[in-house]
Amino acid sequence: MEQRRPELYFSTLTGIVMMIFMLTALTNRELFHYDLNLLGFSLSIGLESTQLLIFLAAIFTNLGIYQALRSYLPEQTDHIALHLFLPFAVTLTIGFTLRSFGSGDNGWALLIITALLLYLVMYFEFISCDPASVYRPLSIIVLDSLCYAVFLLFMIALRANVYRLILSLPAAFILCMTVSLKIYSFHIIGSSRPLLSFVTGLVIVFAETGLHYMPINIVSYGTLMFLWYYTFTSFIVSADRNESFRLLRRRLFPAWSLSLIVLIYSVVGL
Repeated sequence: MEQRRPELYFSTLTGIVMMIFMLTALTNRELFHYDLNLLGFSLSIGLESTQLLIFLAAIFTNLGIYQALRSYLPEQTDHIALHLFLPFAVTLTIGFTLRSFGSGDNGWALLIITALLLYLVMYFEFISCDPASVYRPLSIIVLDSLCYAVFLLFMIALRANVYRLILSLPAAFILCMTVSLKIYSFHIIGSSRPLLSFVTGLVIVFAETGLHYMPINIVSYGTLMFLWYYTFTSFIVSADRNESFRLLRRRLFPAWSLSLIVLIYSVVGL
């Protein structure tokens, strides 16, 4: 495996995906638009070229990882679908984040940071499939942390791009189920993980419904959703392990402290 250099493969794959995202800044036209009017309910449904390119980039990322796993680790492809969820979600999140915030003065910095995020997710996802790798425990820790980072970025990007609650709820539910399934695969053993991911998705939908129309900025919205999500998933993992409330409180303290600082900064604008 060392001779074939999977690092170079994922670097090339990351570069191609980021080039696709750069193309979205050059062209943006509406491909489809339909106004739905039913029983007094009005909804505009449309598809732009940038959105299509982002979805194609996510599919391309999954195909690249699938090919890497089949080529480098052909004996570890029994649960290959589980290793495709997070890269797909990360690619979508990066695409819509760059679509909203990548055109400013800090656009290049954001592009580099998101490219590094995409590479780390793909590479550590690959390592987590290799039981012979000495970095496998580290990859699980990194992927677990990146899952929460992806959720935070996605909720911020969703708030910036989608203004209708009826459209944002399905997207948040699917993303939450996908990320939660990955998180629970690290901490929970058994067949209850899909059900727990489904319940977590419903909880996030209820939380988003309550926060959607509140007059708060994007950062505050994303931070509050992250706090709710991190607290609930931590509670699920702690309950499955029969841990004490004191241990759960210690686990939540760093995230709550940091999030509280971000909330104060975003509101006061220091």
